[in-house]
Amino acid sequence: MIFELVCQSTPLLQDDFCYDTNMKIFAVYAKVELIHKPDWLDKFRKKFDKPYEYHVTLKQPCTVADDQVKDIQSNLQKLFISSDFKPLSLIFDRLNIPPEPDELGEFCIMLNSSQNKLINKLQKSILSKLGSYRNYLKTRYQAYETNFEPHITIGRDLSVKKLGIAKQELPANFICVGKISQI
Repeated sequence: MIFELVCQSTPLLQDDFCYDTNMKIFAVYAKVELIHKPDWLDKFRKKFDKPYEYHVTLKQPCTVADDQVKDIQSNLQKLFISSDFKPLSLIFDRLNIPPEPDELGEFCIMLNSSQNKLINKLQKSILSKLGSYRNYLKTRYQAYETNFEPHITIGRDLSVKKLGIAKQELPANFICVGKISQI
């Protein structure tokens, strides 16, 4: 499995105001290559999502001080060197639309994986090394991390009206198969 640490090198911005020039954003993502996806997915995602790479977030976005970056990188390198993580497959087969909006009043649409033992083990291993980093960018991220449900997001920042439109376009049944070989 390929491991790469990428740090944001610019100051954090909140509403166009810089609030700390000595902090970085860090998160751990597993890149997902969809090897089987329904025909409707690309068109749907283009309409209701941002063009992010498909991924499963294993450690939610947090802020860290510049001097913590080397420790994070070292902890992750030790984890991946001492482990024999292999590429893994996930089946995304459950629709998940949180019943409540986020703090901005917006909704998201996720496809959850129901077969997730290996990805859960990987996430727990990462949190065992990085669990002390808890300065989450958004309050809800802590709950996402604690109640980990592997998923890919296919719609985000949706108003109630746009969510209604999106729901009408979602099929009743679907299966996506993804492969994770890069963290």
